[in-house]
Amino acid sequence: MMSRWVLSWVVLGMLTLSGCGKEEGTREQMVDLEAVAVEDPAKQLVSLSEAIDRSKRDGSLYARRAMVLLRQGELDRALSDVNEAIKLSKEPANFFVKAQVLYLMGRHEEALPLALQAERNSYESSSLYVLLTELYLDRGAYAKASHFARQALELSPDDPHAIYFKGRVLEVTGDTAVAIRHYQQALELKPDFAETHRSLAGLYLAQQDLAQARKHTQQGLRQSPEDPQLWHYKGILQLQSARKDSALASFEKVLSLADTMQAAHFQMAQLQHGMGAYELALQHLESAPRYSNVLKYLSVRASSLERLGENLAALRTYERMLTIEPKHTYAQQSVARLRYRLERPRPQLDSMAVRQRGF
Repeated sequence: MMSRWVLSWVVLGMLTLSGCGKEEGTREQMVDLEAVAVEDPAKQLVSLSEAIDRSKRDGSLYARRAMVLLRQGELDRALSDVNEAIKLSKEPANFFVKAQVLYLMGRHEEALPLALQAERNSYESSSLYVLLTELYLDRGAYAKASHFARQALELSPDDPHAIYFKGRVLEVTGDTAVAIRHYQQALELKPDFAETHRSLAGLYLAQQDLAQARKHTQQGLRQSPEDPQLWHYKGILQLQSARKDSALASFEKVLSLADTMQAAHFQMAQLQHGMGAYELALQHLESAPRYSNVLKYLSVRASSLERLGENLAALRTYERMLTIEPKHTYAQQSVARLRYRLERPRPQLDSMAVRQRGF
């Protein structure tokens, strides 16, 4: 499902579809938006389809219908239309449209070269630069992400999405104080920007500013009630307030929305272990391998295995804890206890005693 914030800059991309060429050249004539831009997307689709029937060789019509379909979440149909637009015209805007469709389909590796092709062919749009910033952030190419974030801001200094993504670049490169200022500035321009609330909630939570983290989590969830990361932050905040039952419900909500979120599985494992549900705790740990070298992960795993009678596996896990932290007292005591349990000789019954007991 596409989040509201993603759609918002996609809409902006649609409004600037004609773009600003860095150099004026021969440009395919765009369809007159006054004739087809109506409030109701269904009517807009009808108008564009009728225009396409009258002019099947006009690539701009297919591109614009693709954008309407994209906004409606009909990504397969949008991709089909934009492919037709590219067949009819190599207009740079068409490559940008296709890049957005592929991005929203999760096909980021395919989206990047198309977005770059639009940029290199003189298509200029803050939405394009925002998209390139996001794509390079995904790849961990922070210098390139920073370059395009700067480009977006130079073109549209009051664009909240451009400001937000500049904040994202600053955050991942360690300048959290300036990142927070960018996020706050983006919110001044767009108070319902759920993604910005989410980023602020995460930063404030990391800084243990629970009041601000709670404020932005709540505001973000009001705008985007199905955002799994915001639900995760809500669960962490509930744990901070010792509301374990509420936190459990929040993490269950996270996994109903995004069942591969390892952080939520890790939290669920700890809660289930505390409730004595050791098998469930182990299942959640298996879904959180990213934490497998974290002492808390190993502690929960070892304890759960021991409680289930898997003494040898528990011993090996406690030993892993000691390779990470040799002075870990709990692990030392557990290793000694389990080695004794596994190595002690089993008592043999005296033959005379056996006969006397009637065996």
